[in-house]
Formats: sequence, structure tokens, C-alpha cells
Amino acid sequence: MKSKSESTIQFIPVIVGGNRGAYSLARAFYEAYHVKTNVISPMIIGPIKNSKILKNYVQPEISQPDRFFETIGKIDRDFPGMKKIILGADDRYAEMLVHLQHNFPEHWIVPYVSEEVFERATNKESFYAACERAGVPYPKTLVITEFEEKLPFEFPIVMKPADSPSYQALYFAGKEKVFFAKSEDEYRRFYRMMREGGYQKPIVLQEYIPGDDRSLAVVTAYTSPEDREVKLIVFGQILLEDHTPSGIGNHLAILARPEDSVAEDVRKLIAETEFTGFSNFDLKYDERTGKYVFFELNGRLGVSNYYVTAAGHNPATYYVDDRIRKLNLGAVVNKEEALFNVVPKRLLLKQIKSAKLRSKVKMLYRRGRAFHPLKADFETNLKRRAVVWASTVNYYRKFRKHPPKV
Repeated sequence: MKSKSESTIQFIPVIVGGNRGAYSLARAFYEAYHVKTNVISPMIIGPIKNSKILKNYVQPEISQPDRFFETIGKIDRDFPGMKKIILGADDRYAEMLVHLQHNFPEHWIVPYVSEEVFERATNKESFYAACERAGVPYPKTLVITEFEEKLPFEFPIVMKPADSPSYQALYFAGKEKVFFAKSEDEYRRFYRMMREGGYQKPIVLQEYIPGDDRSLAVVTAYTSPEDREVKLIVFGQILLEDHTPSGIGNHLAILARPEDSVAEDVRKLIAETEFTGFSNFDLKYDERTGKYVFFELNGRLGVSNYYVTAAGHNPATYYVDDRIRKLNLGAVVNKEEALFNVVPKRLLLKQIKSAKLRSKVKMLYRRGRAFHPLKADFETNLKRRAVVWASTVNYYRKFRKHPPKV
């Protein structure tokens, strides 16, 4: 991790969104450069509240371009003559910046690909076509636009939107990020729920790959737009996921560790999609084949991006060194171990069924290699500390109500 003294270039980081990922990236900028991050969000919520490393700009009508750029203008007036780099904290805001990138003043750096490349890489239907062309494993998949009676695989099946950003903006009773249909009746009911809830784009149906949370994985990669080389690959084994209906797919505990078997597949997919900047892949280990299969490419840093910083590869330095300092970056595949965890240690150990993994978690805690992205020694505000403590302990209640399902 680079020290803050290594950068003499004056710049202002700006993040759109107020979730855990927004704070994690702001923390990365602070730890690397001792610079405050400006956060634009509709409201100030827990992760970005009472923090010494943030300046909050509240814009309730953030999705309206005219109002959004009013806030951009205010930041320009508050920090005249300085370079700004702006990033989206989740799918919706990353996609918004992709669409609006050409509307920013020249001194703003918007480190995203074109709309065409973003759509091709992040749309699940075209992503699986890229997997097929590249020879990268992916689950048996059927993409539908209307209800399909006969399916090419058995129940249970996985159902999810092909277009995540448009689905993310919807709110309806019973909504889940991903549906698991155990029967034809459930498949029919979930299909109707998504359509009546306002989602009219294609739906992805997939075979269910057996395995608990520890079969899941995430890969974060950085590709320079200068030479199209993949400069960073960091693998993370998921130890625990959120199992609340609205939080399915959110990583709660990640073990960053070496996993060389996926690196070449990551390079193939990035070359096939022509994606640059940070990308985030969801994977699952299929014990039937002994290989990791790829589920999707997210065109931004993940909400749990602090696992990358914890492993010693601060994402902020990649943005700054590549897009501001214009340095030639070396190519790195992570070899270090670190633990990202947002639940109480005791709860995590209780949920992990593998004795080997439990020992690994205990060892990382003993060695000071376990990190909670919202807990930092420099955050001394008592109200903030109380909120972070309460949100952490609240996972006991969540897991009692929504235990993991295998």
C-alpha cells in the first residue's frame, strides 16, 4: 500500500452514492493520500454519517441530470482549479456516470468505458455470449423475454434480471435481488412478480450450482485503458453472504487469498469484452467439474471493495497512478491473505462449517489481518462508532430470521 507522501498531485475524489462501498473507497483514498472524499448522495445514511474523511453533498434528485450537475457545479466552486475524479458506488450510479461522462468539465476525470462497452460487458445475456466465445465456464443459462414452459434444466433454478441497474431502481412487494425457484409454481409466481413490479427487460434463468457460501467467490481486476493490460487481479473466497431478501448477494465476509486458476479466465473475459478500469466478477466453484464458473461482470468496484485494500492493493492508487500521475503500472496477481468481515467474529465462526476455514479466520485475527471496512482508528466520533457497532451486532438478528440456505 502506497504511503500518502508518495503523491504530490493535488486532486479531489468524488463518489456518487452512500453505501458501504462508497465509504470503503473513500477510506482507501484517505489511507493512501490523506485526502477527504466528497460524497454525493440522496441522503446521509450510516456508512457516510459523522465521518472525518468525508464531505457530504446531499442531492435528493440525484437521478435528474440537471440537479446532479448543480451539485457538480457546487463542488467545482468549493474546490476551484483542482482536478476531480468521480466514481459510482454501485451499479446504478456507475451506469449513470457512464451515460453522463461527456457532460463533465475537462478537469473532471470520469474513469469509465463507453456506453457500448459497458452495456456489452455488464448485460448478463451478452456476458454469457462472451464467456462462450472465450471458452470460460458459466452456468447453463436460458434468457427469456416471455414465460417459457419447457426449461433445459431441472429445478431448482436461479432467476435474475439481465439488466441489473434498471431492476435495482424498482421497488415492489416480495422483491429479491435473485430468486431461487424450487418448482414450476414458484418459477411462474416469481416471473409474474418481476413483470408486475415493472421489470420488462429479459430475465436470466440458470441451473442451480450446489454449494454453500464458501463455494462463492469474487474477483476484482483493474485494466489500464492506456495499454489494455490487466494490471491487478485479486481473488476473494466468500465465507458468508447476506441472506435477507433485499441483501442476497451482498458479501459479508471475504477471504482474500491466492487462486491462480481463475486469472487466465479473467484476462480472456476482459479482452473479449474490451473492458477497462475496475471490474468485479461473481463466481462459484462447481465441485462437479472442479472449476469456477463465472456469473457476471460488474462494471465498477464492488460494494465490498475493501477486501482489495486489506490484501495490500489499494484501488485508489490505481486510479491516481494510471489516470492522474500517468505512470506505467506493473501487472500483479494477489498472493496475500487478508480477511474482510462486517459481522461479529463470533457469528462468523459459528456460520463457517469448515474447521480449516475457522482456523484460518482465527489466525488472521491474531495476526491483525482482519478488517471491518467501516471501523477505522481515525474515526473517533462516538455517534458514528455507536452506529457501526449497532449495525454489526444487528447481524445476529438477521441470521436468526434469515439463516443461510444450501
